[in-house]
Amino acid sequence: MLSCKEITKLVSESLDHPLPLRKRMSVWMHLSMCQLCSAFRRDQVVLHERIMDESERVTHAENDQSVNLSAEAKQRIRKFMESR
Repeated sequence: MLSCKEITKLVSESLDHPLPLRKRMSVWMHLSMCQLCSAFRRDQVVLHERIMDESERVTHAENDQSVNLSAEAKQRIRKFMESR
């Protein structure tokens, strides 16, 4: 059985791309028994969704003059999102 540390890494990885079946099953089994890792996964999913929403908003805002972000702020956000 995988450790909580290994599961947190796989949970984060699964938000970026699908895991192979064997790893998905290992994560699922661990999450069904570990409340802390389940809470971690829920938090990561919410955070990931918010970052993706913000990324989409920034992308649309680049063409919208009503958003008052400096060019440097937009560049920092874009760079952060690309690093994920």
